[in-house]
Amino acid sequence: MLTPTGLPAVSYGYSKETLLEMNMGAINVSSSINGASGCIKAFKNNCNPCVCVQRLASGEERLVEVYSSPVNYQGKVLLYLIIFDITARWQSEKELKFYRYLFENSLNEIYIFHPETLKFIAVNRGARENLGYSEEELKEMTPVDLKPGFDFQSFKELLAPLYEGKQESIIFNTLHRRKDGSCYPVEVHLQLVEFMKEKVYVALIIDITEHKAMEKELQERNEILSTIMESARDAIIMIDDKGNVTFWNPAAERIFGYTKKEVLGKELHRLMIQDERLYEVYKEAFKKFQLSGKGSVVGKTIELKTRHKDGHEVNIELSLSAEKIKDTWHTLGIARDISERKKYEELLYRQSITDPLTNVYNRRFFMQMLEQEMERTRRNGKPFSIIMFDLDHFKSVNDRFGHAAGDMVLKSVADMIKGRIRKTDCFARWGGEEFIILLPETTVGDAASLAEELRERLSNMALLEVGGVTASFGVAGYRPSDTIDTILLRADSMLYEAKAAGRNYIKSE
Repeated sequence: MLTPTGLPAVSYGYSKETLLEMNMGAINVSSSINGASGCIKAFKNNCNPCVCVQRLASGEERLVEVYSSPVNYQGKVLLYLIIFDITARWQSEKELKFYRYLFENSLNEIYIFHPETLKFIAVNRGARENLGYSEEELKEMTPVDLKPGFDFQSFKELLAPLYEGKQESIIFNTLHRRKDGSCYPVEVHLQLVEFMKEKVYVALIIDITEHKAMEKELQERNEILSTIMESARDAIIMIDDKGNVTFWNPAAERIFGYTKKEVLGKELHRLMIQDERLYEVYKEAFKKFQLSGKGSVVGKTIELKTRHKDGHEVNIELSLSAEKIKDTWHTLGIARDISERKKYEELLYRQSITDPLTNVYNRRFFMQMLEQEMERTRRNGKPFSIIMFDLDHFKSVNDRFGHAAGDMVLKSVADMIKGRIRKTDCFARWGGEEFIILLPETTVGDAASLAEELRERLSNMALLEVGGVTASFGVAGYRPSDTIDTILLRADSMLYEAKAAGRNYIKSE
C-alpha cells in the first residue's frame, strides 16, 4: 500500500485519501525489468535506479526513474521510494538519438567544423565512406584537406561573409579529393550555426557525379541536335501558342530571307501572309489549334507557295506537327524549298504537252482540252469551233530546200498563229505539217473569219530561202450530237474540200 508524504498525491492527480487506498501496482504500468510486478520486486531487492512507466489519475503515462530503499518502521519493512519524472529527459534523449541517426545516415555528406581552426568536429558515415577516411583521421583534418582548389587562407576568405553575418549561406561547386587521390564533383552548402554562444560551421555536401555525367550527356546531345539543326538544309521552325516564332534555323533564314533576329518573338503568319483575307482565315484556324492541337494540315505534308522577304515566290513542302509544352500547344514546322523541283516538274509537264519543234501544244494535250470544252459547252450551252489547216505542198519544201528549211517554215507559221490567237484558244500541231485550233465561245462564222485572216497572213509571210507558203483551212462548229470523233471528222472533211478546191482556200460548214 502507498503512504504518500503529500506531494505525490498532488503529482499523481489523486487525493491523499485515494492514494492511501491504492497499491503500487495500480500506478506502475511496466518497468524496464519485467512489467509492474517486476518493478515491485526490483524495489524490494534495492535495484537502483529502476525505470518505470506510471499512469496518472488522468490516464496520462509518464516515464520515471525510481530509487528505492527498505526502511524498518514499527516492526515492519517499508520501501522508501524517491521518484524522478524523466519523461522530458527521455524524450530529449530520444530526439537526440533520432537526429544523430539522421546525421549519420543522410544520403548526403555532412561535415561540422570549428570556426577558427577549421578542424572537423563531426563527419557523417556517408562522407567517411565516400572519402575513405576513418573518423579518427578526419578529426585531424580540415575542409581544405579535401578541396584541392583551396588553401587555408582562401577558404577562410570564402567563409568570411558567413562569419560576419553578411550572408546566411554560401553555395558553390568544387571538387572533393578522396584518400586514394581520386576526385569527384560536389555541390557545397555552407552555413554558420550558433547555439548557446558556441559557433560551428555546417557543410552539406551533395555528390553531383551522376548529375555532372547527365549534364555532360545532355550537353553532348544538345550539341549534336544543334549541329543537325544548324546544318539541316530544311527550314526548322517552331511557333508558340500565340503564333510567335521561338525557333528559326539557318536554313529558314536562307529559304525565307528573314534573319533569326528579325523573326524571333514575331508572329510568323503576319510576316508570311500578305493577303489580309487569307490572314483572317488563318487566325480563325489557329484559334481552334490553340484549344485542341488539331488542324486540317497538322500531321500532314503539304505543298504551298509563300513569299521570300525580297518579294519573290517560293515553293515549299511543309510538314507540321503539334507539340504540347507546359499545357499549351506549339507547332513544329519543317519546310523544304522545292522551287527547283517545281521548275523541273513544270518543264517535264510542258515537254509532255508541247510539240518540241514548234513549241505549241501536241495532239494528246489538244484532245484533253477538246474533251473539257465539250463538257463545258454541254453545261453552259456556249458554242465553240475548230480550225484545222494544212500547209500546201509542204513535201516539196523539204525536197527542194531540205528538212532544216522545212522545220524553219513550221516554226515560223506556228509563231505567227500564236501571236494572233487568244490566250483562251488552244493551238496544237496535229501531225507533220497539219495544225489545229480550238476556239472556245466562238461561232462557225467567227471562226471562218479568223481562218481567212490567218490564211491571208500566212500567204503573205516572207520566209528566207523558201520564199512563201500557203495553207488550206477547214472550219467546223460544235453540234449537240457531236462526239470528239465526229467534230474532228467534219473539220477534216472541210480541210480536204478546201484542198480539192485548189488549196490556199477556206471551207467551213
